[in-house]
Amino acid sequence: MGRRPDAEPKPPVKTRSSRKRFRDVDEITDIAAEEAFDGALTESIRARWVFWQELGDLAPELIAPQVNSIYKNIPAWPSDRLAFLTIEREGSTVLATDGLSDPFHDNHQGNQGFGLEFFMDIAERPMSEQSRNIAVETLMTVAYNTVARGGMEDLLDEFGVISMEIPESDLPATHLTADGSACILMGAPKADFDTLYIDGPMGDIALISLTLLTGRETNLIRKFGASARADIAQNLLEAGIGHRTIVGRPSII
Repeated sequence: MGRRPDAEPKPPVKTRSSRKRFRDVDEITDIAAEEAFDGALTESIRARWVFWQELGDLAPELIAPQVNSIYKNIPAWPSDRLAFLTIEREGSTVLATDGLSDPFHDNHQGNQGFGLEFFMDIAERPMSEQSRNIAVETLMTVAYNTVARGGMEDLLDEFGVISMEIPESDLPATHLTADGSACILMGAPKADFDTLYIDGPMGDIALISLTLLTGRETNLIRKFGASARADIAQNLLEAGIGHRTIVGRPSII
């Protein structure tokens, strides 16, 4: 029997599948954001690796160090990736951070993380286990200080070259002060690369050198500050050492 012409039509029943369609908009947005982040992260990693491959022999494996408990309250790196690259050059080995210029996971649009990566160029090939431990610990200390203060670009722009004291590692006595401290120069002398910038997918990535100093050089910086940093950087260049770290070297000033 057909429906009576004057009968009221019943409203459609909202089934589980019809209610689900209203939520899919948010889910699609989340998926799109995650895919955009993954793409930005992949392109950032590729840009850095292409640069280092052109500079020397890039080791296929990453160094992913165990994080010291002193860093447990420090914010994570931009994409939560904590890794280091190894690049062998003629007569030296570079260790470089890999992840400080990753996009931030929660806000990847238009940013290149902290916009920089640090590296140490150790005047050894192959590099000894002692020197590798020194480089990794130094890079980690500087990287976590950078993350904790929200970047380092402002200080580098203002002062050009920075010095930073670091905890004692497996260091020869020549690199230590009487109170057991060590120090690095950051950003000077300039490395002898063709460029110190990587063209990232969302902006330039600056490459900042770290050069291990001796205890005497550290004491001079403590006493004279910026003028001592400038003199040490110039003397390193004149001595033919430049930005490289020579573990166990004597003071040059």
